Amino acid sequence: MELNFEQALAELEKVVERLQQPDVPLEEAIALYRRGTELAQRSESLLGDAELQVQQLTQAVRERFTEYAVEEEAAEEE
Repeated sequence: MELNFEQALAELEKVVERLQQPDVPLEEAIALYRRGTELAQRSESLLGDAELQVQQLTQAVRERFTEYAVEEEAAEEE
């Protein structure tokens, strides 16, 4: 199961908290760092996807308003 953004971020926060503790053995620290990197990449990918969706929606709204404005101007000229 792939994590959603909130899940990935929550787990990443736990990883960071654990890495900040002074008693983390080296092997665990390496594993935690690896997992943290995976979680950061997942979060970045999800944010990129969300940003693309927002850009696409924004463009669609702009196009629709442009169409509406042109139709409204044409109706007013008649």
